[in-house]
Amino acid sequence: MQEQLIQQGKFLYHDIAQRICEDFRKEAKLPSERNLALHYRCTRTTIRTALDLLQEKKLLTRQPKHHKRSLVHPALVTEPEPSDCSSALLLLGRENLKDPNYMDFVAGCFDQAYRENIILTTWTLPRPDEPDAPAAPPVFPASGRPDGYIVAGKVNMEFLHALHNSSLPCVFLGNQISKLRLPEHHFFECYLPQEDKYEMVLRKFLDLGHRRILALNFDEYRNLVQRLYDEYQLPFEDFAFVNVPWSIQSALKPLQEKSAEIARIAGNYTAMLVPFGNVIGFDIYMALIKAGIRIPEDLSLVYDSGKPEWFVPHFKISTVFSSAWDEGANCVKELKRQLLNGEPLGGIHYTEYRFLDNGTIAPPPGKKK
Repeated sequence: MQEQLIQQGKFLYHDIAQRICEDFRKEAKLPSERNLALHYRCTRTTIRTALDLLQEKKLLTRQPKHHKRSLVHPALVTEPEPSDCSSALLLLGRENLKDPNYMDFVAGCFDQAYRENIILTTWTLPRPDEPDAPAAPPVFPASGRPDGYIVAGKVNMEFLHALHNSSLPCVFLGNQISKLRLPEHHFFECYLPQEDKYEMVLRKFLDLGHRRILALNFDEYRNLVQRLYDEYQLPFEDFAFVNVPWSIQSALKPLQEKSAEIARIAGNYTAMLVPFGNVIGFDIYMALIKAGIRIPEDLSLVYDSGKPEWFVPHFKISTVFSSAWDEGANCVKELKRQLLNGEPLGGIHYTEYRFLDNGTIAPPPGKKK
């Protein structure tokens, strides 16, 4: 049954592309992505991928200026040969599954896996400290083991040793391997260097004239803050650290109380760094507005989130942008490269990021810096 589901997922885009060819071969112009999604009862992402497939097969022409897409001829998409497929296991952290950015990463993995002709199967990891935390990755019932692994969650040392002993390519999302300082391994990491990113944001604030800065869940970067404040000859006490426990994310009243507390503290500062853009970030933003704090007139706000516009007008706050979808695609690309080379290789790929300045301004006149 599991193998049938894998095959169904693999040929989903092909099936939609074929149906588009059959249903609209006599039309001069294809319907919009939205109308196609409604017609086939699927997401616009699925439609977009199917249209990309048609274009790759030279069965679709695009005229962007005229918003026109037309089929070249009614030929159907050639079905890929299953024998050319590789298989990989995507290991997901259970605690991350409610994060929209994390699910963007998963979608990027599946999209690139389809393009690379890799059958990707997911398996959910419990936290390493849980009693049922596994000591080794699972195997496929049919083939015995996959051709490689993508690890997007934290695992214990026993699990890491099992991955190392498998001699298969292992690509990690994040820098947990670098933090462990393992003496020998063949693991490849794809991540955004957090400390470099946060130094860029803090320097941006300090160069604009901010002195009193508030940061959430920032304790592990105290040395970075101390170094920068010494460099700018500022008192370290002007920087405030506030912790927001992840456990309150799904508890409405504790989350609202914590957000209100943060809003009261933020009234004494001119800039704030929020390292998440999920429901906690949304609740904090609403608490700031409720407290009468104008953004960005009273408080310059930076969110460490790829898509804060999901819940906040994009012109209100600045963001450190990195595409979780692209991170997922990069993991699969690296896995494919190692599969083609025929041996696992260790290394690091730094995810690209950029600062989107949508409202970071100098401290307002008259407000204590």
